[in-house]
Amino acid sequence: MAKKLILREFPFIGSATLEARLNILKSQRVELQRKLPSPLYWWQFPGGRKIFWNWLLVQDYLLHGDRPEHQRLLEEYLATLPESR
Repeated sequence: MAKKLILREFPFIGSATLEARLNILKSQRVELQRKLPSPLYWWQFPGGRKIFWNWLLVQDYLLHGDRPEHQRLLEEYLATLPESR
């Protein structure tokens, strides 16, 4: 029997919310932005200033780094995108 993929919700939050939830400074958030690739972990509308963060992926990256646990979550997220269906 094929294994059924259970899709999670991947909520996006604004930068101010990210800073508050992680208790980090703006400079630390900017460092995260440089380190984590867009559009997987964060994105912004063209010409827009507000950045939206994939809360679940950021949180998991900070917990697991690039270990296999995090890679599995990345693959799960990519499977939820319309381009992958």
